[in-house]
Amino acid sequence: MPGVPNCVFLSLGSTKDRRFAGWAAFRNAIGAARIVGETPVPAHSPVDAQAGQSAVGVWRLLASNNRELARSWRAYPSFESASAEVARLQERVDALQIAVVRGESASHYGWFAMLDGEPVISSGRWFGASSTSQHSAETAIAELALATITEAAAPAVAQSKSRLSLRSSTASRS
Repeated sequence: MPGVPNCVFLSLGSTKDRRFAGWAAFRNAIGAARIVGETPVPAHSPVDAQAGQSAVGVWRLLASNNRELARSWRAYPSFESASAEVARLQERVDALQIAVVRGESASHYGWFAMLDGEPVISSGRWFGASSTSQHSAETAIAELALATITEAAAPAVAQSKSRLSLRSSTASRS
């Protein structure tokens, strides 16, 4: 039996946390990128809109092998608000509209999905081709509909300067 995707929540210290800054920088790059074949959608800055929040969190959609398929477009002040947003997106998954974007490099393609004209989900990385980005988006949306929502936020720990990792339950027991 194939594994089930999970929607996990990462609790970051604040908007001043460098891990939040990395998440926001990538999200802003996706938001500022040119939509393939269309006029750009205005970017929404999570840092400006949420500056100074003492507790923030983001959600990530993980495949059954723990690879990131997608991530939240915005940060949330609480696990409850993030969880409610994921549940809302799951209920309205058929209404999500995908926009493939091209970054500053000719080999950087990403995507985001909109609901009622507002961005709600983004890719978690750049892809080398627009078709790969489109396929990634379609896969992520399909997996979102099936995803199990975790029951609590996990603290994020820095694995390296560029990656976020979930603290494993075994590591916290050591």
